[in-house]
Amino acid sequence: MVADHLDILRRLLPRPRRVDPVGGVHRIGPMTRLVCGLDDPRVFRAAERLIRTTPNRGHGSDGMLEIVLAPQRLSHPDAHRLVVQRDAMRIEGASPAACFHALQTLEQLAHGASGELPCAVIEDWPDFSTRGLLHDVTRGKVPTLGTLKLLADRLASLKANQLQLYIEHAFTFAFDGNVCPPGGGLTPDEVRELEAYCGDRFIDLVPAVATLGHMGRVLSLPQYRHLAEIAPLQTWEQMPWPQRARGLTLDIFHAESRALVERIWGEILDAFRSPVVNVCGDEPWDMGKGKNKDRFTTQELGEAYVEHLRWTQDLCAKRGRRTQMWGDVVRNHPNLLHRLPRDMAVLHWGYDDRADYEGTAAFVGAGLETIVCPGTSGWKRILNAMGLAERNVSTFAQAGLRHGARGLLNTDWGDHGHFNALACSWHGIALGAACAWRADHPIGDDFDGPFSRWLFAARRGADPLIARLRRASRPADRCETWRLFWSAATQVTDDSTLPTLNEADEAAYAAREAEAILDRMPSDAPDASRDADELRMACRFTDLFAEKIRLLRDAEASSESSSTRWRAWSDRVASAVRDYAECWSARYKLAGLEDILCSLADGGVDNPFERGGEAEPSSAV
Repeated sequence: MVADHLDILRRLLPRPRRVDPVGGVHRIGPMTRLVCGLDDPRVFRAAERLIRTTPNRGHGSDGMLEIVLAPQRLSHPDAHRLVVQRDAMRIEGASPAACFHALQTLEQLAHGASGELPCAVIEDWPDFSTRGLLHDVTRGKVPTLGTLKLLADRLASLKANQLQLYIEHAFTFAFDGNVCPPGGGLTPDEVRELEAYCGDRFIDLVPAVATLGHMGRVLSLPQYRHLAEIAPLQTWEQMPWPQRARGLTLDIFHAESRALVERIWGEILDAFRSPVVNVCGDEPWDMGKGKNKDRFTTQELGEAYVEHLRWTQDLCAKRGRRTQMWGDVVRNHPNLLHRLPRDMAVLHWGYDDRADYEGTAAFVGAGLETIVCPGTSGWKRILNAMGLAERNVSTFAQAGLRHGARGLLNTDWGDHGHFNALACSWHGIALGAACAWRADHPIGDDFDGPFSRWLFAARRGADPLIARLRRASRPADRCETWRLFWSAATQVTDDSTLPTLNEADEAAYAAREAEAILDRMPSDAPDASRDADELRMACRFTDLFAEKIRLLRDAEASSESSSTRWRAWSDRVASAVRDYAECWSARYKLAGLEDILCSLADGGVDNPFERGGEAEPSSAV
């Protein structure tokens, strides 16, 4: 009995709260009869998909799957109970969404055992009502519709219920076709199709749109440059990645600025029907430092910031939308906390070991709906910083639950051209969804086993692969490996975060082992094959990164031998870049790829990467 219990737990992600094995096996298959006792076609379609797609070992099934609403029998408003017996299965849910989530549990059990389900009673419910992921679609990679649907499918299987798309300019705005470069954004038709797809999986598709800070491309255009607090000296194409990530800040006091914001939000609200929108408001680095430097005191500037957010909220509220905002400015200026609208949700973010986890209490205590926002730690890295992301996600989830946060929104950013691969983020994405379901979700080895089964469908070699990727990603826990890779050698030689030779060698060895495992693993499904290709590519660049560290730290090498080694290394990079381009084109639109290719082709042997840039600022307003 205990062994059965543990086996069920090992198969499921997120880990359920209560499992009571009763012995025996139920076989699900095409002959399973479906009785759906609730009037929600989304649940019926999900159950049909489960029955139709479950692999079966040839055993027929004359059993039944019954789905009913039973809120009075469950102790939590989002709870479900799944009962698997030899001849029947029954799902009781407190809501249609709860029934759908029970089907995800059933699907994981069925697909992990070729249709043979262990008989058990499973009861489960979430800690947070909002369980989401924000995915950056604007800083390099613009996903194809197929990639976004894959993201929705996998989030649904993990019982997440929100997907946010972060947009600065990556949307084909009709009011000005120059805002979004050709092929560089989502279209309204793509958004509407994705929204319907997400809705069928009980996922709310939410726009997160920057209309204060982070307006770099828009405000660099000649027709809008006069609306920047500090006018840019370069075009968007000329800006190095750190400057693009920093962005430009809207001059909120200019008479034309609100008209621009109204145009942007007007088209976004026409395309997205979600009742929730994220108006961002984060990192307005230049606010009060340019044209309006002598116009306001610090306190008055803070009041102006809040007033702009209130105005943006009213703009969206007139279209029936509730608003969210990032909390960094009011976190740094707590005197503004009680000036925020009480019906605006605050997204409390922090992405590393210095995150202000306990600061969650201040937002909740002010009576604001609060959502904690950790990150997958993939941006500016080759492999995601798996250890850092794990600590960040788990600690934020527990702090959020302790202080009464309403939700957890994990974030997957793409700073510096969005080199980082989606496949490298799956670990952090899955952990975020698991911890949003239950804040005390196991981490480490106890998470990696279910994760590998979830992502790789129990393919041979998957478990040791995750362990190798963890070891290969260790340098990323304390340094931005992608930034160090593309930056000029002269710029990073004295970087305090540069890995030691031992750290680089250990990461390279683990990356080569992971790549060998990937080569041996079967990839019979297109998405699994693409995941493997992206992970293989990240391992390859990790090995190249380690070789760059060796070259940088090899002080004893003669200039002649060093030059030869740099040339050999550059040739390896050129070969890897061609394969990287194929990986990109499999899941993303081509816009943005040229930036990556140019950055890796710039420069000479002794200074392989010419592209540089200023350091990113360390504080907001």
